[in-house]
Amino acid sequence: MTADEPPTILDARVVRRVHPGLTVDATIRLGAEIGVLFGPSGAGKSTLLRLIAGLARPGDGRVDLAGRTLFDAGRRIDVPLRERRIGMIFQDDLLFPHRDVAGNVGFGLKGAGRAERARRVGEVAALCGVSALLGRAVATLSGGERQRVGLARALAPRPRLLLCDEPVSALDLPGRRRLLDRLGDVRRAEGIPILYVTHSPAEAITLGTRLFLLEAGRIVAEGVPADVLAGAGGRSALLHLEGVRNAFGGTVAKHAPDGEWSRVALDGGPSLFVAALELPIGARVDVEVAGDEVMLAVGPIVGLSARNQIAGVVEAVAVHGREAEVVLRVGETRWLASTLASTPAALGLAPGRPATLIVKARSVRVESAAG
Repeated sequence: MTADEPPTILDARVVRRVHPGLTVDATIRLGAEIGVLFGPSGAGKSTLLRLIAGLARPGDGRVDLAGRTLFDAGRRIDVPLRERRIGMIFQDDLLFPHRDVAGNVGFGLKGAGRAERARRVGEVAALCGVSALLGRAVATLSGGERQRVGLARALAPRPRLLLCDEPVSALDLPGRRRLLDRLGDVRRAEGIPILYVTHSPAEAITLGTRLFLLEAGRIVAEGVPADVLAGAGGRSALLHLEGVRNAFGGTVAKHAPDGEWSRVALDGGPSLFVAALELPIGARVDVEVAGDEVMLAVGPIVGLSARNQIAGVVEAVAVHGREAEVVLRVGETRWLASTLASTPAALGLAPGRPATLIVKARSVRVESAAG
């Protein structure tokens, strides 16, 4: 551990032969941060999560969490799943249909008194953005709402670790944005490690603080997500970023007097000129911009037709094959721009350097927020 790394909370090395073509043999050390397990289908990502959780038993290894040994093959320690204090969310939310939202969120608080139970349910409901849903029946929820309820239920018993197995893969882009935003809030509020499985480079770069690149059951690289992906340039199958989109929440702020354009204020970020909207001022919206619709520039810009010229700071650059991704920070928002591999060097883009994001008004997709 370096001086910049958080103290280790999860320290796991697990080994298991899954089938003749795959043996998982991996070490994960994680502090109060979001670690991303990244790799192609069949690499063993979900299996590794199950071995850490106790849903499957390793053939060898050890799992320590917050100073407690949960599994040790040599000492024959194998703490039951229900006693491990590990929260889990999956692609399928697995909510109880016969309980309302409050009943689902509070399910793991059986030993708590009524007042403590109500307080904790309210606390995690607010953290996960489901306070207004507590009285609702599960059958009335959207996919994104169900996943946020599942997240609140996993957090209610105060787990020491949260495991996430592709929880957004079945959601639309606005639903994905909301859940990913909530996971960032959870890390800050609960101070626990989050281990998140994905095969999406965009999610890995924008969500994770540390990336574990898994191939054929083994971790072949580890570090800052953009750096690891940049170093994996030969693995083109892993790094296909076609269709990557930036997704934000926002509010309609203004309409042009002549009806030509509207302006949307992004949550924690800049305002964007967009094609005219038939929505009232103050309406909540979901905003999407494709990564390859974000142009980059440095220095003064003169005579450009694109209405949105946004000052940002480069956070990371990942070059792979003939493509590159540039991660930029604008206020509290993070943007991903897809470019040719030669572009970052040609523009002198590097972490900490200023850059301007250029986005055409008609390249911004806006939809009314579904709540």
